[in-house]
Amino acid sequence: MSKGTKVIALISLILILSGSLLFFSGRFWKKSLYPAKLEPLRVMESARTPYFLPQYLALSLGFFREQGLDVRITTTSPEAIRAALADGRTDVALCGLQKSVFSPLKTDSRPLAFARITRCDGSYLLARQDIENFQWTGIKDKTVIGGQQDYSAQIILEEVLRRNGLSPTRDVTVYHNIPEALRVGAFRAGTGNFLQLGEPEASLAEKRSYGRIVASVGEAAGEMPVTVYSSNRVYYESHLESIQKFTNGLDKALRWLKEHSPAEAAEAATPFFPNLDKEVLLGSVERYQTHRIWTDEPSIDRESFSRFLTAVKNSGELVSPVSYEESVVIIPPRYEV
Repeated sequence: MSKGTKVIALISLILILSGSLLFFSGRFWKKSLYPAKLEPLRVMESARTPYFLPQYLALSLGFFREQGLDVRITTTSPEAIRAALADGRTDVALCGLQKSVFSPLKTDSRPLAFARITRCDGSYLLARQDIENFQWTGIKDKTVIGGQQDYSAQIILEEVLRRNGLSPTRDVTVYHNIPEALRVGAFRAGTGNFLQLGEPEASLAEKRSYGRIVASVGEAAGEMPVTVYSSNRVYYESHLESIQKFTNGLDKALRWLKEHSPAEAAEAATPFFPNLDKEVLLGSVERYQTHRIWTDEPSIDRESFSRFLTAVKNSGELVSPVSYEESVVIIPPRYEV
């Protein structure tokens, strides 16, 4: 073997050994990011929707695991969530503030809201055709297919109508009695002048040409913690560190979302929407980012809480007096240096 050949062989061997070392050390480093034993934490959500995108990012990008949590999510109705919170079948609930905290429970057993991932309501008003220069006052004497009266999106819609000088009972007819699964079909069949939908249903309506988004309900109403993470007081008091870690993971997901494109966010969330067209998912994420639906940080501030409390009072859906102090706890994100 010539001297030149020996040198080439030696260099090749060095490169192979260096690559192997980097590979195995990389695997070791990646594993060391997560604690050896993860603590289980159960979350119930009121819907599987792009509206809750930061939660799915925290899962898919490993932000909960970095905190030592094995977060498991189940999807059910807001009514079932309230019962599950009361009897301890879930540790944390993600649903409308009025469905968890503003519930007919005694003060000492009322759940505590400790975090949010959305800045405002995520529903949209759809018409059958585009409406140029849409104005809320323009729907006077019209009909809207809405949701149940005690759902947050419905409460916010009615608040927007009131702010624009319209009575939800006299000036605008809102249908509350159409089951959620039948609302789109009823609209397509000719019922109602407008339809209220969240994502991804709103994007699907546009894609299939049976509705056009004319207004963002959340953008019109402004910042309110309509959807929050809550825990019953027993779990909160005995698992404060777990709640802290969970909040840390949410905060990291929110910061990641601000720094990355809608396409990257939609791609990371794809496993949570296996039956949804990727183009529709991307459209939903882009629309929510455009309307600043997601919050910058998870704390629930007093001012926005008061605005939502006023809306709930105006709707007649507040079953008992509540205050910020007895309903909300502030948990600033905390990271180890």
